[in-house]
Amino acid sequence: MIPTLDLASASGRDLADALITNSCVLVVGHGVPTVLRKAMADVTAAFFDLPRAEKERVRWPGTGAWRGWQPVYDGTPELTGDRVPDLVERFEAQELEHFTMWPERPAELRETWVAYNAECRRVTSLLIDLFADGLDLPAEDIPAWTENQYANLCVNNYPAQPDPPLPGQVRIGPHTDRGGITLLAADAAPGGLQVRLPTTGEWVGVTIPVDAYLVQVGDLFARWTNLVVHGNVHQVVNPPRHLAAQARRQAIVYFHYPHLDTVVTPAPSCVARSGRDPLPPMHARDHLLRRQAAYAKAHDVRSGELDGVTA
Repeated sequence: MIPTLDLASASGRDLADALITNSCVLVVGHGVPTVLRKAMADVTAAFFDLPRAEKERVRWPGTGAWRGWQPVYDGTPELTGDRVPDLVERFEAQELEHFTMWPERPAELRETWVAYNAECRRVTSLLIDLFADGLDLPAEDIPAWTENQYANLCVNNYPAQPDPPLPGQVRIGPHTDRGGITLLAADAAPGGLQVRLPTTGEWVGVTIPVDAYLVQVGDLFARWTNLVVHGNVHQVVNPPRHLAAQARRQAIVYFHYPHLDTVVTPAPSCVARSGRDPLPPMHARDHLLRRQAAYAKAHDVRSGELDGVTA
């Protein structure tokens, strides 16, 4: 049901129309080498398979940006409060040229992540240029979303579930991403991604082909379009119980943002198209801080300066 477009031939209008209808779109023809995508998945899976004590050496310290290794939290009060934790383990990094929390093993993890991050940066810049053409976004705004972009690279490991989840516990609950656009690759293991269509409210399961990415709209991009394009509401559900004991799943997520000093102002073309008053300008960094503060208040998570995003 989610359309697939080839970036080698799709127009900006094609991409914009797909986002308006679905808030996400599958893309092929992106040019990211298959061998690099496989290496990224394999090397990170090897990290997740390390003994817990070794992963603890690069664990998020509890303050500041969510970075490094974050386990499936087991009800530790200062991390989850009274809620049941999402059934996801992750490793993430920002500004990879300055990142210092690389694990010792696998030895090739750092090199692979840096190479993959560069490819995602190229693809998201291409996508922004196309969307800008399709939506008539102001040319002077574009550099903050392309060559000056901020990003967070994250891999989510959803462990197999030999024991039933607690009531209400899922892999990741419904949410939108906070930033510009999200570039998502994931395997086809049971217990996967669902997106909610903005036009109907229907939840639709999405399997991402091995040669494709799912492009999802985040809050700041939606705001730039004055909600002509809506943020993509999505969740990751549990596998069926008869498959759960073997249903490990992995997702590689590139969370793209404009430069964090950007003031996101709705594009005049989108204000006219939306037929509604323009949304107030929003500072990108302030938006991240508010979202983190809201999350911390709701879930009793210790907040820091910035956070990553999960999907």
